[in-house]
Amino acid sequence: MGQSSSAASEGPHTQAVPPGCRTLDDVDIIPDEGVSPVSQRLLEGCIRRAFTHQDQLTQLIRQGADPGAIGGLRVRGATRPPLFRYSCLPFAIDCPSNYPFLYASGAYGSLMSVALPQWSSRQLQGDIINALIDGGAAVNAGGGEDLGVDRPIRAAVAAGNLTALQTLLARQANVRGFLAMELPHIHGAAPSATREYEAALILVYRRLAQHDSTLAAERFGGMNLVYSAALRPSAFSQQFIDAYLDLITSHGAEFAATDHSGGTPLHMAAACAFPCVADWLCRQLTAEDINRGKPNQPNETPLAAAAFVLDRFIRQDGEGQQRSRRIRECKTTIRTLLKGGAAPSTSRMPNATEEQRRRRQLVLSEYATVLNQLSEVVISAINAALAPQRDHSTLLARLLPLAPHHDGAHPHPSPSNMAFGPHEAEGIGWKIGAFLHEPSAAGAAIDEYLIFDTGLKRRVKAAVDHFVKSAATQTSGNREAVGETRYEQQGDKRVKVTVPPLQCFAIRAAGNGGQVVGVREVVHRARLDEAAQHGVVGVIKGFNEHLGDQDCQFEWGQLGRLLRTGLFVSLGID
Repeated sequence: MGQSSSAASEGPHTQAVPPGCRTLDDVDIIPDEGVSPVSQRLLEGCIRRAFTHQDQLTQLIRQGADPGAIGGLRVRGATRPPLFRYSCLPFAIDCPSNYPFLYASGAYGSLMSVALPQWSSRQLQGDIINALIDGGAAVNAGGGEDLGVDRPIRAAVAAGNLTALQTLLARQANVRGFLAMELPHIHGAAPSATREYEAALILVYRRLAQHDSTLAAERFGGMNLVYSAALRPSAFSQQFIDAYLDLITSHGAEFAATDHSGGTPLHMAAACAFPCVADWLCRQLTAEDINRGKPNQPNETPLAAAAFVLDRFIRQDGEGQQRSRRIRECKTTIRTLLKGGAAPSTSRMPNATEEQRRRRQLVLSEYATVLNQLSEVVISAINAALAPQRDHSTLLARLLPLAPHHDGAHPHPSPSNMAFGPHEAEGIGWKIGAFLHEPSAAGAAIDEYLIFDTGLKRRVKAAVDHFVKSAATQTSGNREAVGETRYEQQGDKRVKVTVPPLQCFAIRAAGNGGQVVGVREVVHRARLDEAAQHGVVGVIKGFNEHLGDQDCQFEWGQLGRLLRTGLFVSLGID
């Protein structure tokens, strides 16, 4: 372990401080009671990255420094003892992505993330860690009876430091019995996780699973890793949470497990307002699991738990940023649950007291928001499906008039440019581009928004699918598909004319031959039915407001399409 570091003469690296973080200039190092002066020098040397060679550290140990010395960080001006304490080993671990994973205690019990300088090289960091262990530092110290003292292996995981993790594993660090693969504790004062930090964490978790494939299936204190993930603040992105939960469940973590009270990870994600975990769970669970109550509290569903938390934060005094953020997270979680299939839980929410009615109304208000936003999602889905056709048809419309042809009769030259009438090249390009439209892109956009396979989702997807197919193959151009406003000459006046989007749905009606409507009317009909089923008010139509809902009044069995012969064919949407 005595090899020289390749960066022995270099000092520590100081990187940009992430927003909201403290540096060593802002905190005091507080050693535990009984730490000797020489041990304090060792502790501070690890924290400040003062060693440029492992021999300097080894020399202090030979002088009597304890490599297991423990201390904490405290924001200057605060007086309480540090809540989190670390030994030399955790303090010696860098975060390669420069995301703070250590905390200093502040005033009134608050926690502030601290960004430490980094060692000049990974080699030096490894040499320092090995020198500490060789000098007697316990690789498995912390946790258990050492309340408030972090384990070195946990620090390596929280730092997303694969080099430190592999160094500790090589020195026989224990990884069992304390959920080594759980997400880091990121407290409210810490910044949101960066992409670099999330990528580093995934590499660390994969390495742990490779080291011991049974780690992901561990339970501790009555909960497993999925349950633990639901306890964490929403500092991580949806992409990261999806990757993390995919990884641990593929190695045995159960996503529908229950705790001692019968609560599930979805209950916990709802109660902790962690929408990313709720989103992932709703894509895996059955309708029964999503709307499950507890054994002795059948109405205590995840949706009810989320409503309780939102109501509590709304009724709190004050206008602080943290309160506002938590309210936003609670509302997002409720919307996620509703999009994920929890709407049936609204009928199970008690309605007897003012408090119960207030919480139920909070949920219904969020469902109105979900249904109102669906209109924009549908437009985006259609645009995604038709985008390749639009792009290529526009290009072809410009190129076709420039293309030479050789079938011109005398006296026209051969070759000569092709001649097109108004919008003719555009129409030809649109027909050719139809081979490139992507119906699956529309379905994927709807699936991303409406998570669970509900009646609302099936109706909307079927309507969008029919519209996209009709727009791509049965129209002469994008204008006909999406509608337009243009001016036409009528007599001696130019009149503004609004052409509605493609009306490709037929409504069969007795006696009058029926009517035709567009995708907006069909989607709004689906939204109205969903709102009526669950008692939601406030769904905004967003088009043809002067007609009210009159143009959206039909039964689903009446909805179909017309063939070129005029024959009505049902679309089979129920």
